[in-house]
Amino acid sequence: MRSAKSRNLIEPGTGEVEDIFKVLGIESAQHYIDEFKGREFVIKCGGALLENAASGAAVLDDIALLGRAGIKPALVHGGGVQADAEMEAAGIKPQRYKGLRITDERTIEILDRCFGSLNEGIVAELQQRGASAAGFSGARGGLILGERMRPDGVDIGLVGEVTGINDAVWRSADGKIPVVSSLGVDADGNTLNINADYVATRLALLTGAEKLILMTDTLIPTLTISRARELIVEGAISRGMIPKIESAARAIEQGLPKIHMINGKTPHGLLLEIFTDRGVGTQIVPG
Repeated sequence: MRSAKSRNLIEPGTGEVEDIFKVLGIESAQHYIDEFKGREFVIKCGGALLENAASGAAVLDDIALLGRAGIKPALVHGGGVQADAEMEAAGIKPQRYKGLRITDERTIEILDRCFGSLNEGIVAELQQRGASAAGFSGARGGLILGERMRPDGVDIGLVGEVTGINDAVWRSADGKIPVVSSLGVDADGNTLNINADYVATRLALLTGAEKLILMTDTLIPTLTISRARELIVEGAISRGMIPKIESAARAIEQGLPKIHMINGKTPHGLLLEIFTDRGVGTQIVPG
């Protein structure tokens, strides 16, 4: 992960939460802080946003601030940008099926290395902001349990879906911010590539999180599941957005009341979505 060149709003040991809200023009946030204090949030952010110096710094500033405000955030990340570059250098052409990366043995080795490196970098960046964090990535993290999936009966390699989490590993975070890469491990110890949106939604359900926030580019203020599925059929939602919508739909059908999908390029959009009435993204709701 590249070091941020922009000024961080969160610096180790300096500033109060209220002061940072003033910088962002956020007023009357205290009732939100009181409501969400001690609650778990699961936040999914793609590798492209985190590896960008400006957007990555802002996202990690926001997550560190959530922890300072007494909220319990967990960050789920991918890392496809760096992996694509390494695959291209190795002469491997990335291929996808319905937005899911087709993953062979060479590809999973590259993903494991790239995702692990980004995971370590995120943990270090959060620690520089005064936040205590714990990293979990693939078989080395042992947190995300999975099994291979075959969408439409198609074999897409070492691609998995989440079957559970290792409770003992999850508890080992012990007050730290969990940083979770979108790699899991199956019953035989094989590392599996799992779409980060799938990991985030299942983690939110399994841990009883208060909020699930998917950071991406979106414009529609509110979107029902039925309308989202219509947009997929119409082709308005395609490629990498399909797993996002499908995972959101399943999560709502299994009990999450609402999912926030926000534009990760909006500076400090995470705070603006959580601590203001206007929000900055899309609410995905039942219907």
